[in-house]
Amino acid sequence: MRTSTRDRVVLPILLPIIMLLVIAAVLFGFSRILLSLTKDAATAIALIVALSILVVAAVVASRSVVRASSLASMLGAIAGVAMLAGGIALIAVGAGGEEGGGGGPTVTISLTAKGIAFDKTTLSVPAGKPFAIAFDNQDAGIQHDVQIFDNESFTGTPLLNGEIVTGPAKVTYEAPALDPGTYYFHCSVHPTQMQGTIEAAPATPGGGGTRITVAAQGLQFDTNRIELSAGAPSTIHFENNDPGIQHNIAIFTDSSLGTNLFRGEIVTGPAAVDYRIPPLDPGTYYFHCDVHPTMSGSVVVKAAGGGGPPPTATPATGGGGGGGGGTANPSTVTAQGLAFSTAEIALPPDAPSTIHFENKDAGVSHDIAIYTDSSLGTNLFRGQIITGPASIDYSIPALKPGTYYFHCDVHPTMHGSVTVG
Repeated sequence: MRTSTRDRVVLPILLPIIMLLVIAAVLFGFSRILLSLTKDAATAIALIVALSILVVAAVVASRSVVRASSLASMLGAIAGVAMLAGGIALIAVGAGGEEGGGGGPTVTISLTAKGIAFDKTTLSVPAGKPFAIAFDNQDAGIQHDVQIFDNESFTGTPLLNGEIVTGPAKVTYEAPALDPGTYYFHCSVHPTQMQGTIEAAPATPGGGGTRITVAAQGLQFDTNRIELSAGAPSTIHFENNDPGIQHNIAIFTDSSLGTNLFRGEIVTGPAAVDYRIPPLDPGTYYFHCDVHPTMSGSVVVKAAGGGGPPPTATPATGGGGGGGGGTANPSTVTAQGLAFSTAEIALPPDAPSTIHFENKDAGVSHDIAIYTDSSLGTNLFRGQIITGPASIDYSIPALKPGTYYFHCDVHPTMHGSVTVG
C-alpha cells in the first residue's frame, strides 16, 4: 500500500474507529467502578477524568503534525488517568465499606402502594442501623412516596423524605438509623389515607431471648424447626435468598391456622429483615410462609430451666375475642369474587372484639378497614392486608355505639356498614 494512500484514506478512517472502540472500552470498564460508589464520589471522579481527557486531547491537537506516536501517547495518558482514578475509586470503596460496619443498609423491607393504600401499616426495623425500603408504587398514573417522622402528627423535618414517584414504578429509599422507639410513616400525597408505624427495636435486647437466622431459598426454608426461649422477646433474622420472590414467616398455634401469634412482613428477595417475636409460652407451635404455605415447620418454645419437653400448645377458642371481649356478628367475614360475604357487621359497644377474616381470592390482596364514615376522614381500624387464599384474626378495639363504615383498602368498591351497639 502506498504511503500517500495510507495517510490520506486508510488512517483517517481507521484511526477514529480504533480510538472510539478504545474509549468505549475504557468508559465501560470505568463505569463499573463509578456505579459502586456514592453519587457524590462518582460525580467528582468522573469530572476529574473528563477534565484530564480534555487537557491531554488539547495538548495533542495543538501540535502542527499529529503522528501515530502522538495518538498512542494520548491513549496511554488517558489509560493512565483512568487507572489513577480507578485506584482512587477503589480506595474510596474500601473506606466506605469500613465506615459504618458494612457500608450501607443491611436490612431491606418491602412496602407496596396499591389502591391508594400501603400493603402494610406496621413495619419493624433494627434500631441503630440504617435500612432500606424497597417501595413499589403499583397505582398507574398516581403519585406516592414515603416519609418517616418521629411524631404521629407528622410535623417537623422528616427523618426520611423519599422522592415522589408516579406509578407504576419502583424505588429504593435509604433510611437513616433510628433510635429505639416508635416512628410514623405516611405518603405525603395522600397523608390521611396512607400511613403507618415503624417499630425500631434493639437487635439483641439486654438479657432477652433467642436470636437465630432462618433462610428461604429454592422455595423452602433451610430448617423445619425453630427453637425459641419462653418468656422473653426473640429475634429471627430472616434472609430471603430467592430473587424476585416474596416470602415471610408467620407463627400460629397449630397447623389449622386458627390463631395467628406473629406475622412477619413479606419481603421480596434478595433481602433480609429482623423479625421481633413477642414472648411466647412454652409449647410447640407452627410456622409457615404466607405466600407459599407448603414452606412450613414447627416452633418449639422452651422454658428457661429447660426441664423436660415443652407441652404442646392448645388452640385458642375462637370467636370471643379473649379477656371478656365481645363477639362480632358475623364472626367470620369472607372476601371472594372481589366482594365481601356481608354488607353489615355488628360489634359490641365499648368492648374489644375479633373478626375472623378469610380471603378466598387466590393471588388477590384484601383487608378490612373501619372508618367513621364513607368520607374516610378518620380511620378507626385498619387490618393487615393479606393475599389469598389466607385468613387472619383481626382484633377490633372497643368502639362507642354508632354506625360506621368499612371497606377493603385495596378494592374500595368492597364496602359496608358497621353497627356498634
